[in-house]
Amino acid sequence: MPRLFTALTFLLCSTAVADKIQRPTGFLSVPFGSAPAEVVRMLGSRGGATVPEEMPSTFNKLELTGGNFAGQEVVKWTLEFVDRKFAAAAVTLKTEGNGMAVYQELKQNLIAKYGPAVGEKKAGKSDADKKKQGTPANNGTRREETYGKVVFWKFEPTLADKSRSLIICTGAGPDGNEVADESKVQVTLQYIDETRIPTAAKRLTNPGAKTAPPVKKEDL
Repeated sequence: MPRLFTALTFLLCSTAVADKIQRPTGFLSVPFGSAPAEVVRMLGSRGGATVPEEMPSTFNKLELTGGNFAGQEVVKWTLEFVDRKFAAAAVTLKTEGNGMAVYQELKQNLIAKYGPAVGEKKAGKSDADKKKQGTPANNGTRREETYGKVVFWKFEPTLADKSRSLIICTGAGPDGNEVADESKVQVTLQYIDETRIPTAAKRLTNPGAKTAPPVKKEDL
């Protein structure tokens, strides 16, 4: 009987904690599955992104500029769609040379909202850095310090919510790899609906991986 009581208490406490932790259902209150025009309109009103005058008739990726996010100026917003349904968003922030500090602050804010991260790792290395790493260093040579981290949250289906989603926060160079100069660190936050993009987890092994070419504002 005591064991049963302990198990029930643990289950109830776990459920209470789970109820307090939020699950992402979209980005900036824009639900996944929304129509492209609605997503762009809401990002314009809430994030201050520059809204194009016309939307392209066919596309799967769209880049916007301008606005602010988490108290930082935005370099670009990248929106992805599957069958013209909102499936993912990424926002890259201007960090003014303080990339890792911005990364740490954003990570703590995400932990406060979504709970502990599933994992955190160093960003990948470029091909040039891999070759350099494979070259024997001279005796007494100090290894060069590098900057670049990736932290992520995964949300699996539950009884109440059958969707799967992924949040990735990256502090790394423009290509998603480590850099030796912290002033080159960019911070990018991705919210992904894995229900619509099942291959999204591959971005964890290569955060800088490119998908389809984006449709830029000047192409509209």
